[in-house]
Amino acid sequence: MGMNLNKGVILGIAGAITVFIFILIIILYIDSDFDQQLIYQVDSGVPADKLIPQIDKETEELQMNALKSYESNVINNNLGGNASNYDYYTQVYQNENKTISEYENTQKEFANREISKEQFEQDIKSPKEFIQLMNLN
Repeated sequence: MGMNLNKGVILGIAGAITVFIFILIIILYIDSDFDQQLIYQVDSGVPADKLIPQIDKETEELQMNALKSYESNVINNNLGGNASNYDYYTQVYQNENKTISEYENTQKEFANREISKEQFEQDIKSPKEFIQLMNLN
C-alpha cells in the first residue's frame, strides 16, 4: 500500500505541474501580440492554411481601425468644405491601408514559410511601428 501511495503522490504532483505549465502557456500566449502568436504557431508547425484566416481577421481589424480613425478625423475636424484637409486625411488613410497590406503580405509569407523568422521580424518592424503610431491618434 505504501508503494501505491507514493505513485499516487508522484502522479498528483506531476499532474499539477502539467496543468500549471499549460495554464502559464495559455496566459503568455493570449497576452502576446498577434505577431508573437504567429511566430509561436509557425514554430509549432501549424499549417499555413490554418494561419491565413487568422491573418485575414487581424488585417480586417486593422483596416476597420484605420477607417474609424479616418472617419473620426474627418468628422471631428469638421472639414466644412476645406479640400486640403480632406485630401490630407484621405492620403493618411490611404498610406495606412497600404502599410497594412504590406504588413499582411509579410505575415502571409512567414506563415507560408517563404521567409525566416529573423527576416519576418525585420520586415514587420517598420510597418508595425507605423500602425501602432496611427492607432495612438
